[in-house]
Amino acid sequence: MTMDQEKLHDAAAHCPHCGHTIHFYVDLSEDDPQNYEEECPVCGDVLYVELFRDVGDDKFHVRIKADDEQYY
Repeated sequence: MTMDQEKLHDAAAHCPHCGHTIHFYVDLSEDDPQNYEEECPVCGDVLYVELFRDVGDDKFHVRIKADDEQYY
């Protein structure tokens, strides 16, 4: 998958492990929900990122979780 540089946007969220605010880029070129892993740059724990477009407001939303239960 190649990323469209114009569709990359900075997102900020709180790490569910250590609470620090972290910044990362999300790729909005895909309309389908995206699930992937990031690493917290502060504590090093794995973050499970879900990026999806809400049909109700037609906006992208980012959800960060500490575990991967939503994938199974």
